[in-house]
Amino acid sequence: MFAIVRKFNLRRGSAPEVARRVNDSLVPLLRQLPGFRNYYLFDGGPDVLVSIRIFDSAEQALASNELASAWIRNNVLELTKGMPEVMAGNVIVTDVKPQMP
Repeated sequence: MFAIVRKFNLRRGSAPEVARRVNDSLVPLLRQLPGFRNYYLFDGGPDVLVSIRIFDSAEQALASNELASAWIRNNVLELTKGMPEVMAGNVIVTDVKPQMP
């Protein structure tokens, strides 16, 4: 598995609107990509959102960057401050708590 993490600094008070737009239009696009596993968006503090994209392979994850970058430019660029901080790499430890019936 391969993960891409982005930290976005946002214009004051715009986190709820960015989250709504992500949920409504970016997530459905990501679901259609080969190798897509998970997407998370979380509150990283005042006017900061952090996203995590998980794919089966580095190739698939890096290919998703083009879609994500275009989506950001077309949907939330006016709500961000500067370029996001980006980290990416192979997932080396993972665990999921089993669901209890």
